[in-house]
Amino acid sequence: MFFPVCTLGARQRSTSLWLTGVIVLLSVVVTAGCVNPTHDQRRIGTLRNHVDNELLARSDYQLAPAQLVSHRSATETVAMPDIVNWNDGLSEEEACAIGIWNHPGYQELLADLQITRADVIEAAQVANPQIATMIPVGPKQWEFALALPLDALWLRPIRVAAAQAEAHRVAERLVQDGLNTIRDIRLSYIDWNLAQQRAAIATEILELRDEVQRIADARLQAGDAAELEVTTVRIDAAVGKADQRRAIRDAQIAQERLRYTLGLQHSDIKLNTESPTLPINPAITLLDPQQLVTDAISSRPDLRAIRLAVRAANHRQDLARKDIWRLSGLLPDINSRGRNGFEAGPGFQFNLPIFHQNQGAAARACAQAEQLKRRFANQRDLVSMEVRQAFLQLQQAEQDLAIWRDSIVPQADAAVQSAQQALRENGVSSLLVLETTRQLLNARQRLLDADAQFRRAIAELERSTGRRLSNYNSVAAVEPAPLPDLHPEMLR
Repeated sequence: MFFPVCTLGARQRSTSLWLTGVIVLLSVVVTAGCVNPTHDQRRIGTLRNHVDNELLARSDYQLAPAQLVSHRSATETVAMPDIVNWNDGLSEEEACAIGIWNHPGYQELLADLQITRADVIEAAQVANPQIATMIPVGPKQWEFALALPLDALWLRPIRVAAAQAEAHRVAERLVQDGLNTIRDIRLSYIDWNLAQQRAAIATEILELRDEVQRIADARLQAGDAAELEVTTVRIDAAVGKADQRRAIRDAQIAQERLRYTLGLQHSDIKLNTESPTLPINPAITLLDPQQLVTDAISSRPDLRAIRLAVRAANHRQDLARKDIWRLSGLLPDINSRGRNGFEAGPGFQFNLPIFHQNQGAAARACAQAEQLKRRFANQRDLVSMEVRQAFLQLQQAEQDLAIWRDSIVPQADAAVQSAQQALRENGVSSLLVLETTRQLLNARQRLLDADAQFRRAIAELERSTGRRLSNYNSVAAVEPAPLPDLHPEMLR
């Protein structure tokens, strides 16, 4: 529908008023689409700060400062936290601190923050005015129309709300990704530490087998042993050599995995094999698994991310139902040779929702919201399963560790001491001493395996609950931090 035009001559002042109104309206629209650069610089890291604070509250680790990440991307250098001291070896805490700063996979995921921040800015942008003009060729008069998207005035807040919810969803997902990354770093460190210890024990076992072979060969030459007996000993020594080489190679492979998770693939930093392990709080196994499940469901970042995705889908559904008119204002519509000469006046252009009312987009948004609700139910059950399974694995690992630590290893150690005492009294052969010593080393190796499995179970349980459990009895469950305010003018 178009309003009647105003002509020059008797209506020259009315035309001037219309042009003045157009200029004022353009100023309002341009102002609405602009941003405050002062706020931009202060709030550029809003989402990243939220992820950083959540990770610190849940895991005691923080992201690297943004300027260090940019410098690392440009120079391929390693950002190193202040707590790292290479002189006393690499601890598990130091490995996690280095890894969360430099893990290449997680650094790639963090780039999603920039993308979602750009999406919020794009959603807040007001569409540029469109100019339509007819060139006065031949008898055709010159015409000019300036179209402004008026529907953006009430659709823009919905678009911004949907983009904000999506940005918050990405931030919560990155918190969960950070917890997963810390778990992976801890597992890589535990595997590397265990592989180093297994290689050392394999070397000791090989030395014992070589000594047994030397004694067996001496007995064969003296006629005190049969050839078949010595052959068995030689085969055992060869197996020990193969085991030792495989253990050394496994340690090298585990070190390469750890270097990747720490972001050290292109660094000449060498990992010290004499590295301290993280102390274990035995009270973790006394926690109530049902309480752990309840806390995890209420605070896990991935569940919160799905809730935010549902909110974004609801906003998109609302937008699809309202975005059917595509209303534009023609301010002004001008022609050069009207009935009364030069004419100018306002008007409107809009869609007539006759054939469809955008039902397809609305139905899609509704279906996506329903799908996300079902995904939340599935993920909630998965979280419950993960916590219960991790807790059962922790209990089993704790029992295995207790058996090897409190029963089997002490008995093997006592057997070695008894054999050594009997050897001093000339009551047994030195082969018995070597055999009992090898049993002791095998028992210690199994003890290391049980200890590593216990630490893996702790790492998995802390990831599944979404928080550290070392001080679980002294503090309440982690409450999700309030979502940051993402005004578009504060993000560009």
